[in-house]
Amino acid sequence: MRVPRNSGRRQTLPQNMPGAWARLVTELRALKDRRGLNLADLASATAISKSSWERYLNGKQFPPLYAVQALCQVVKEGETECVGLWKLADAAWGRRGHSLTPRGSTSSPEQPKGRGVWHALLLAASRPVNSHPKTTAAVVALICAAMLVPAALIHAARTSAASPSAMRPPVCRLQACEGRNPRTTACEDPVTLAKHTAADGTRLEIRVSPSCRAGWIRAWPTHAGFRLEISGPQAHAQRTADTGRSADQQLITTKMIAAPSPSHLRACYYPARSAPGEECFSGGD
Repeated sequence: MRVPRNSGRRQTLPQNMPGAWARLVTELRALKDRRGLNLADLASATAISKSSWERYLNGKQFPPLYAVQALCQVVKEGETECVGLWKLADAAWGRRGHSLTPRGSTSSPEQPKGRGVWHALLLAASRPVNSHPKTTAAVVALICAAMLVPAALIHAARTSAASPSAMRPPVCRLQACEGRNPRTTACEDPVTLAKHTAADGTRLEIRVSPSCRAGWIRAWPTHAGFRLEISGPQAHAQRTADTGRSADQQLITTKMIAAPSPSHLRACYYPARSAPGEECFSGGD
């Protein structure tokens, strides 16, 4: 077993971390260590900075979902379990369903601050209920509205900020994306530009990320010996050759290519070395 080269830099997780968050970070560390990866390895493989991985794996910053998925895809294991842990940790981190009691604490949650003030106000407002019921009902309704509206606004803001689909800047654009794996670069807004079904039944798509301004080919089902190639103006052609089957439901993608003019991208499919010929289509088809 390889010893992680950065094991000496590991820090103890903060004691006030929610338990679900700590379990997520512990599992991510274990996956990284089993592959003998250091922070520089992760940065190179995922296009997420070394400093970001240091913060994620030492509990200094809550890891986004795309970073969790990228690590699992690099080590080729644990994605289902880690996504489940991330959802639990995300709920705890955003105070959306789990207590933020520090790990190891068995004490009951602290009462919310200000509870005594509101309680006193409600009691004071309820005293004249017998003599002025309509006025009292109106006052109580205003107090409840004053409490609920800010809470709803805060919840909506936290939900939007913590959502996996919240807008994030792309990690690469155009030529900077060339040769990278579209599944690990946070180019998460792909659209299908063109489709083609080959004579042997293989389905092919030209996919483009508008934010990254990069494209790639997606093909399935695949078989032994096929080849794919995507090319375009002002870009280096990307090729893939596979002699076996993909473990991801027979889904294959090429590396990314710069797509300043997506309609000019050209995809070609070569069925097998023993079967000469090609089937090509473009983004403008």
